[in-house]
Amino acid sequence: MIGRLVAVSIISYLFFLLPYLLSTLTSSYIILVIIIMFAAIVSGIISGLMIRGRYSIIPPVSGFAAAFLTNYLSGLFLAASSQMYFDWPYWVLGLIASPALALLITDLRAEREVEREVEVAAVEEAVRPEAEVAEEEIELIECPSCGGQIPSDSIYCPLCGSKVAEEK
Repeated sequence: MIGRLVAVSIISYLFFLLPYLLSTLTSSYIILVIIIMFAAIVSGIISGLMIRGRYSIIPPVSGFAAAFLTNYLSGLFLAASSQMYFDWPYWVLGLIASPALALLITDLRAEREVEREVEVAAVEEAVRPEAEVAEEEIELIECPSCGGQIPSDSIYCPLCGSKVAEEK
């Protein structure tokens, strides 16, 4: 579980790092917002599919935070950062949308697993051996000699061997 958590967090970090890497190629605000939306969506989907339960929000949030920190430190030490990381779309998509999508995917996946288990149980019930079904449908009566429960269509008691009914 921890290995998956780390791997998905690294993947999320790399996707959230895309605006920083691509900001040198474009100065278009809209394109950078689209790139952040892409990063948030992909990060949320991958996390929701790979991580079970409520832990699926950790990779998008850690990837978001690590990419922000990378951008911030790069601005301090290299004087090369993207202003996009300080604007509201990055924060909304990184802290709200991506973790929410991860939780949604996790819940949908859990519901699908429950549906699959119900389908498997229904198939197993349908292909039960006929002997089991026949056993359930047999009416039982009490043997007059030994008092044991025997099938109602018995001529001889399988328990004590006495004659129960006339041959047909």
